Amino acid sequence: MDVKTVLDPAPEKMPSELDSRYRPFVNAIPLSLDDIAGFCDKGYIKLSNLLTEDCTAALRTQALRHVGSAKDIGDTYGETFKRLTYGLGETEVFKSVYTSREFRKTLGSLTGTRLIVTEAQGFELSSDLEGFAWHYGSISFRFIRPQDMGYSIWIPLDPIDPNKQGGGLAYVSQNLLSAQSNFQISSLLSSKLVAGEPIDEVSKGLFKVYEKSSVLMNDIFEKEKEEDSFSVGDAFLFNKNVWHRSSPLRKGPMKTRLAVNIRFIDWRSRLDTVMYHGESETGGGVGMGVNWGRQTQTTYGSQFTDIGHGDEIRDSRYCGLII
Repeated sequence: MDVKTVLDPAPEKMPSELDSRYRPFVNAIPLSLDDIAGFCDKGYIKLSNLLTEDCTAALRTQALRHVGSAKDIGDTYGETFKRLTYGLGETEVFKSVYTSREFRKTLGSLTGTRLIVTEAQGFELSSDLEGFAWHYGSISFRFIRPQDMGYSIWIPLDPIDPNKQGGGLAYVSQNLLSAQSNFQISSLLSSKLVAGEPIDEVSKGLFKVYEKSSVLMNDIFEKEKEEDSFSVGDAFLFNKNVWHRSSPLRKGPMKTRLAVNIRFIDWRSRLDTVMYHGESETGGGVGMGVNWGRQTQTTYGSQFTDIGHGDEIRDSRYCGLII
């Protein structure tokens, strides 16, 4: 057998596009002490060239294979997107990303802890829909205590330029205004809901502060927001307390914008069944004084039936992978 036969196997034995052992999906990226300090301060960081071309192509294929209209799948929370999907975190493509050594090293260096993988979603935005208004991770992290940290990594699969078509994210530094207090308010109001006590008067006051046309949203968030450009392969990591919104996709050559999101929680997080109840009943709105209705698709957190309120998530047999 000659050398070429060993190094150049027959086509039918070549590794698939999903086999990260042969096709690296995540690049090793340098992180300075300033990068880590900046992430701790602001709550977010842009990670340039984190993912390889093979990776983003595979993520796009997987996301497009599963996306459907929000209306067809009965989701009102995501009705401001053209199409969306849930459950991507269990697919081999996504597992190849978050189990890679480079990915785990990058997130570990920034967060300073091990993480539990929770879920992944895909969002396709079109120019006739606005995406999400200003919000924080209320429904995504409603099953853990206010003091427990959660993280999202947003991965655009189309190029983003705020000065051209937009379609990315806008965000406000947590050192300007953090949503930590909203999680605390949510916990307090959820306790009242569980006890059967009314929260209408408190909710009315909160709604005036956090409604779309409020002074907070328009005179602070809109003036203080930051936006970045993203090439395909870049990613954006942010914690659950960061206020953010979708940036509308303006008319232009790109008809839609596809992005995926993977979520994680600190591996020391504990189950909060009280807040889970309150946020589930209001669609993630109780901490903002609004009721968006129960969402049938965003059910993550309901599976922890073998542990009780205050128990560590990692003690559940339904706990996600720890990285």
